[in-house]
Formats: sequence, C-alpha cells, structure tokens
Amino acid sequence: MTRPARAFVAVALALTLFAPSAAAFEAEARDRRTPGATEQTAEAYAVPVRRRVTYSVTTRGRITASLKVFRRQAQETFEDPRGWRAGGVQFRRVRRGGDFTLVLAAAGTLPSFAAGCSVQWSCRVGRHVVINQLRWAHASPAWNAAGRSLRDYRHLVVNHETGHWLGLGHASCGGRGRAPVMMQQSKGTGGCRFNPWPLPGEAAAVRRR
Repeated sequence: MTRPARAFVAVALALTLFAPSAAAFEAEARDRRTPGATEQTAEAYAVPVRRRVTYSVTTRGRITASLKVFRRQAQETFEDPRGWRAGGVQFRRVRRGGDFTLVLAAAGTLPSFAAGCSVQWSCRVGRHVVINQLRWAHASPAWNAAGRSLRDYRHLVVNHETGHWLGLGHASCGGRGRAPVMMQQSKGTGGCRFNPWPLPGEAAAVRRR
C-alpha cells in the first residue's frame, strides 16, 4: 500500500472511531428541546385534552442527583399515556412559575415545606410537588424488595405526588390486583401488585374534576 493510501485509511479509521453515533446525536437533540416539547401527537392518546397545566422545576438543599435527568424523566412520566394524561391532563414545563412547582429536594429539607412532611418520603404542599432526593435515587425498601425497577419507582412518585396536586387523596387496596397509584406504595401494598400508573378509576376521577 502506498504512503498516501495508508494516510487515507488512517484518517478514515479515526473518523469512524471518534465520530458521534446517531444515538448520541439523538440524545443531545432530546436534551436541547424546548421545555415541555413532546414527540407524541394527540393521536397517541385515547383521551382528549381536558385540562392544560404548566409547571416549573426547582431544587431545595444540596442536590447530587442529575437535574437534567430529573427534568427529562418527570416530563416523560407526564407525557406517558398510562399516566395522568389518561385523565385528560396535558403538562407543559415552563422556565419559572406555572400552575405548580416540581421540586427535587434533599431529604433533610422536607420538613421545611410543612410539619407533616417527613425526611423519609416525598410530599405535596400547596403548589409544591416535592420529590425526596433519597427516594428518587434509591426508591424505597418495600419497592426494592418486590424487585421493581428504579425507573418505575420514579414514575410512581411523580404520579403519586402530582395526583395529590390534582386533588386526589390516598387510596387503599383490597389485597389483590394492581395497587392504586394514590396508595402509599413506598411503604407497601398489602398484597396488591406494585403499580406506578393511575388505575382507570383514578384517571376517571381526574377527568371529572
């Protein structure tokens, strides 16, 4: 092989090894989208939009979890057709203000929102939907003992606390079937199956509001 040919091959190999993959470009584009943007169209949902709400994201205390991941995964939860979107609610993230504030909070700061908020769990107080960083990072002992994924727990905790903001209280379970998302599943399900998404009856309750 001639010297120019060898040089051409070396350059081509370097470009192949170090060029970003298509997946990398897609991930970067996803992170640069306008807050609240979604790939899903109205046709992807069985229930029409009945209520549009906006929310902003903030933090309290020392945060070690990725805020970029928190924002993205929370919005994915809100956009999922299995979530409160099934109740006819469309969520759009804004830079500040909005109808409610989604807070990623260090565990020790939870009581600063209200006396009834525990350092162990997440909480909803007024316009604040507060996600405990400890739970966001590690789920809960009961959830982990059931072999459920951390990603599903994150769906659960965002759906549960947002459900309170939407006006729903805690729910119980009869010991079989899927647990309601408004049950305090972080502490256990009393024999029901762990479930991160609203049951049809819970979605219907939100649609009626």
